[in-house]
Amino acid sequence: MRVTASSTFSGKRGLGAAALVSAMALAATLLVTSPAAATDYPSWDDVVAAQANEGAKQSQIAEIQGLISGLQAQVDEAQAVAQKAWEADQVAQKALAEGTAKANSLQTQADAAKVASEQSSKRAAGLAAQFARSAGNDLTSHLIVSGGDSDDLLYQLGTMSKLSETSQGVFDKAKQDANTADSLSRQAVVAKSELESLAAAADASLQAARDAQKVVQGALLDQEAHQAELTVQLAALQQNSVQTLADFNTGQAIAAEKQRLQDEQDARARAEAAAAANDGGDGGDSGGGGSNDGGGDSGGGGGIVVTPPSQSISGDAVVAFAEQFVGVVPYGYGADPNDSFGCDGLTQYVYGQFGIQLPRLVSRQAAMGVQVSPQDALPGDLVVWPGAHIGIYDGHGGVIHSPDWGRYVTHNPGLWGSYYFVRIL
Repeated sequence: MRVTASSTFSGKRGLGAAALVSAMALAATLLVTSPAAATDYPSWDDVVAAQANEGAKQSQIAEIQGLISGLQAQVDEAQAVAQKAWEADQVAQKALAEGTAKANSLQTQADAAKVASEQSSKRAAGLAAQFARSAGNDLTSHLIVSGGDSDDLLYQLGTMSKLSETSQGVFDKAKQDANTADSLSRQAVVAKSELESLAAAADASLQAARDAQKVVQGALLDQEAHQAELTVQLAALQQNSVQTLADFNTGQAIAAEKQRLQDEQDARARAEAAAAANDGGDGGDSGGGGSNDGGGDSGGGGGIVVTPPSQSISGDAVVAFAEQFVGVVPYGYGADPNDSFGCDGLTQYVYGQFGIQLPRLVSRQAAMGVQVSPQDALPGDLVVWPGAHIGIYDGHGGVIHSPDWGRYVTHNPGLWGSYYFVRIL
């Protein structure tokens, strides 16, 4: 068959149209099967739902914070009551000690008065026996018969009268001593009994105050733990809300870019088809792109190696555990040996390793225990500088504490300023 110009043009036009259809089909396949198009990005309703969950959790946290504020007020009130009860108990115990000493003194005086009474009684009995031996039963008749003259008689009568007065005085003194001994003994018994009753009542009042303090402290710790749990949940929800919004925006951007590419490709295909129809030419171009990806590096750092408590909780065990952080952990806002310790962060962390939860803040930690006198302070008690500082008493007049910026946990051999001791319940 003879090939003409017309047939040649028609063949080329057919090939160009076929190539265009193949290119468009390939582009459509690539768009449909691309990973970006396959990803199921969240809708706006998903974004609104995530934000609603976040708002609900924030409301729960606000409610818990209100409960904690109320419980903290109750803890402060219970601490004040316990403090007054402790002070009253100290006064009662001091009065008991002084009263016991006074009662012992009264008993000593009573014993001495009893001895004096017995001695006076013996002396009076001796005088009576002396009279009996000297004159028998009728001392007056004996004086009259035996007197030589009036002067001798008067002398003997005077002597008899003097001896009678002496004898009566001795008997009176014996009776007075016996009464004194009896009175002092009764005073000693009554005073000691009353003081013991007062001291027992003060002890009972102190124990009741401490029991009440334990109850509100437990409730406060439960609510703080619940708040911590909700805070973690809120952080997760906030992250989810942010991520959902970010994914939504990413999906919108990818959809817009996909539409832009599709529009460009459709326009290019229409232009190529028109050119092929107008001048019978064909051609095409193809382009390729590249992708690059980036990598990152990760690093990790190691913190200090914490030696766990070697024994069950005791004051000495608390001090020994805290000792390992001396000169190692710097002062800061933290409560983690791999970060830093505030003064209350150190005490919170150390006691936490023994299963005792303490809140942050000096005043709140001080409210978790009961005040003890300096002479009763033991290793592991808290040393509290009111509203300013807190540390762990070593039992030997010193304190382990995190002192100030630019310094590390320190074991100070002495105490300073105005402070008091608190024993954790």
